[in-house]
Amino acid sequence: MTINIELRPEEERALLDRARVSGRDLAGYIHQILRGHLRTSELDSGQAEVANGATPTLEDLIDYEAIASCEKEADDSITLEEVRAATSKIKDSMARVVIEEERAERF
Repeated sequence: MTINIELRPEEERALLDRARVSGRDLAGYIHQILRGHLRTSELDSGQAEVANGATPTLEDLIDYEAIASCEKEADDSITLEEVRAATSKIKDSMARVVIEEERAERF
């Protein structure tokens, strides 16, 4: 299916920038957004089924909103080497460090 959408120049620039940052072309990036939106809708209905006692599937357990948020907030100026250097200094489990930081932010 082909869909034509009129965008303002600033919207087009923003989408092109985000597509570039994600490593996709514009069509691939928009397709990813649409798939994420559809999954979120499916997830909402799946959560209702799970709440009613259905066994959750793998799809039910994936937090697509969190993934989209991470992609939106990503900073591509940080190199893989910088990430490795920073995480190599963590002496505990990464999960425990994240939990502790989140707990500290709440209080």
